[in-house]
Amino acid sequence: MNNIDSDSGRAFGPSPVNPSAVPLAIPAKPSVLRARLAKILAASGTRTATVDGAPSHFTFGVERIDAALRGNAGADGLPRAALHELHAASKDDRTSTAAMALLLAQRCREERPVLWISESGEARRQGRLYPPGLAELGIDPDSIIHVDAPDSIAALRAAADGVRSSAMGAVIIELSGKRPKGLDLTATRRLSLSAQKSGVLSLCLRSGSDPENPLPTAAFSRWQIAAAPSLALEANASGHSAFDISLLRHRSGLYGLGARLEWNRDQQIFREQQNTPDIGAVPALSAVGADHQGTRAA
Repeated sequence: MNNIDSDSGRAFGPSPVNPSAVPLAIPAKPSVLRARLAKILAASGTRTATVDGAPSHFTFGVERIDAALRGNAGADGLPRAALHELHAASKDDRTSTAAMALLLAQRCREERPVLWISESGEARRQGRLYPPGLAELGIDPDSIIHVDAPDSIAALRAAADGVRSSAMGAVIIELSGKRPKGLDLTATRRLSLSAQKSGVLSLCLRSGSDPENPLPTAAFSRWQIAAAPSLALEANASGHSAFDISLLRHRSGLYGLGARLEWNRDQQIFREQQNTPDIGAVPALSAVGADHQGTRAA
């Protein structure tokens, strides 16, 4: 797993398109119509399929959830070219929230690397990505590029640089605390606009935050993630990693959506858990090792 340090920043892109400024007259030519539709979707935080044929949205693989997330986009699931937030329900759910972020990235990265950015101080206190745990989830540790940023501002700058590169399959930025320095509506709008332009999925992983009273951001969707009990397999073997997910915010106005999902590492897909075991919740197989200090490039 690669490790690099980053504390660089650059000027950001233009202001978002104002949907009300888009003319109402729709030209008859199909090519012009497609261009107009792409502009309208971009203004609403979504994006049409890219020139290379990559889909505009990614899914959980659970029909009920994916169909409900359609919103106004005309496609199931969540837009790739957007910023999404994942909040840990409690301190103990940080590992499961990290695993969920990685699994969502895994479902749409298409063999491209995933850029994981964290604050070095928090990583020392709470643990870094744990390669054996990643492998057990079906994630190749070599597909992760890890950036150790000195603070939250440097982490946001590194994320902004990473999101601009279409060579990335996804960018995940991990920020701790209720009010990380530099995390505000302006910074997240910049990330969102860069994601729309590059088509790179951007995930903001939050632990120690207040999901019920979060900081205002430009995220397309906001989720709360918690560890859930798993169902035992045949011969009482350990079950699949399970998560309780709750939709807290969606650009199309959706709310109240929730599910208990299991991750099938062999098929690389989530499944909705129908029967709830009466044992306590267990965190997803550790993608983050609390006592693992990681490795650093020379």
